[in-house]
Amino acid sequence: MAKIEVEVGRDLRAAAADVAEAWKIAEAGHAVAGSDRILFRDWSALCAVLTPKRYELLRHLRRAPETGIRPLARALGRDVKRVHDDVVALSELGLVARGEDGSLSSEIDAIISTICIAA
Repeated sequence: MAKIEVEVGRDLRAAAADVAEAWKIAEAGHAVAGSDRILFRDWSALCAVLTPKRYELLRHLRRAPETGIRPLARALGRDVKRVHDDVVALSELGLVARGEDGSLSSEIDAIISTICIAA
């Protein structure tokens, strides 16, 4: 099962420290395990990116990959430009895969979130 971890409200210094530590390990010639983790500054940032329409789009692509933006927009009953904008945003996060032929899919089965209230 392909999973993505989403973390909301994590201290930027702690995240930067993790990156710096991984960098040091890699520079020393050791392998560094990759992380499928997306960090959001706060709840508003998460909600701006993972909207209900984008969630619907991800669910659709997980069940039925599409040949392109237009067929996806038709399947969702939505405007092509808005669907394009959503695909671009979700692709940048690694949630939607775009084939060289324009095909669209998502291999994500679960998004696991940690929301830091005290941050």
